[in-house]
Amino acid sequence: MPSTPATEPEKMSRNYRLLAVLLLLPALAALASTWLLDHAKTHKSLFTTTNMVGPTTQSLLRGNGLTLCTEDMGTLGNPICFHASHMPVLAMTVALGIRLLGDRYLPVAFFKTVLLLLPVGVAIVLVWRRLPRSRWRRAAIVLLLLAPFAIPASLADVANMLVEEGYSYSFLTLAAALLFFGQWNPPAPKAWAHALLFAIALDGLYLSKSAMLPAVIVLAAGFLLLQRRASPRLLVIALVAAAPLGWAVYQHHASGRYTIGTSLDGINLHKGNNAEFLANYPPLPGDSLDHLDPALNHGLHFTDEWSFNNYHRQAALDYLRTHPRQTLQGDARKLFVLFFSVQKYGSTATHGAARWIEEIGMAVFRLMLWAAIGCSVSVLLRPANRASGALRVCSGIFLALVAACAAPYLAGFAYTRHISILIYPAALMCCRMLAEDHRSHEYRASGERSRELQQSPKLQQNPGITLTPAAE
Repeated sequence: MPSTPATEPEKMSRNYRLLAVLLLLPALAALASTWLLDHAKTHKSLFTTTNMVGPTTQSLLRGNGLTLCTEDMGTLGNPICFHASHMPVLAMTVALGIRLLGDRYLPVAFFKTVLLLLPVGVAIVLVWRRLPRSRWRRAAIVLLLLAPFAIPASLADVANMLVEEGYSYSFLTLAAALLFFGQWNPPAPKAWAHALLFAIALDGLYLSKSAMLPAVIVLAAGFLLLQRRASPRLLVIALVAAAPLGWAVYQHHASGRYTIGTSLDGINLHKGNNAEFLANYPPLPGDSLDHLDPALNHGLHFTDEWSFNNYHRQAALDYLRTHPRQTLQGDARKLFVLFFSVQKYGSTATHGAARWIEEIGMAVFRLMLWAAIGCSVSVLLRPANRASGALRVCSGIFLALVAACAAPYLAGFAYTRHISILIYPAALMCCRMLAEDHRSHEYRASGERSRELQQSPKLQQNPGITLTPAAE
């Protein structure tokens, strides 16, 4: 039987050339950014890299786990051996690159960039499969998918292999795309594959940075709301729970304590809640708060990483309890850095034209983020109807996700890179709005046509004829 509008929805022909452009341009921009960032380090050993990456990777390759003994956390004259300083994805990725390509900085940097772009590519394909028919909406979605790769703050995450955000952005993007653009009533094998991929994305997100645990919880809750089948839900629950449980068991073996976080959580909390914080935050361009570490540890001696962590966590909590006014002042500054400033904080300073480009990119990000937030709030305030049920859930998930990503840094301290991981999820939420509004408009239009037909004299003369949603 030939396909007709009454029996099967019209299928839009897919533009594979457009898909190729959507995949190729981000890849080229990412590789170019990696070269600009790292080409001067071509002859540098990866084992000498900063942020504890080099020594931790070397320890991992030697079979000693994520172990390093250092004074770099401000404990001068008191080296501490850390086993839980960072989550494992960063060191494991760099170690894999060294195994495959040798201790060669630029090739391993390219390897990391390409590897972490793969989940982003899957996210782009998911959006491309659900492009609306409207040309201007399709054009707007294409621009939104490409825009993050023209924003320097986003490209810094993509290209940087020395910070956790250079890894977590990728898994967060994939998880958001699977929620916003996934199919929720496919055949069982596809439902299982969707659940498996989603669980892997959440595990990768958590194992990239423990501060992403609130975001993982929000995204997992969103999946349970959208997925009605019991088996995929149980699969996601089991696999997502396995990551923190596995990390806790590993840490008990390596460091003697069960933990779902890291042993630097305490000092990160203290660094954002102490008497000198307001005088030093936001940091000057190109600077950070790391110079506060020696002062926070002055005159103290720690026997291990957990006594170090416990002291700083308690000191931060004591400050929060005894200095509420200063805490609120600090929170206001953190909110400004996270959601309003177009200046980049906590990373290398730029000057001249590069700074203008960077600030324009940040302004574009702010517009996308606030547009996504505003549209999400609007959808939640809109009266519920059949066409917007899934969109309402996605809107709630997105707002909760923004709060979950920001909360750990409001508690501690915030740099631009801590919120820039939301650049692509914000773009995806805007894409979801454009696609959904088009479908909702079609649904309402078809409903009006159906009511007109129900009132037509011909239909009234033939009461045996009925209209179904498929016919609409």
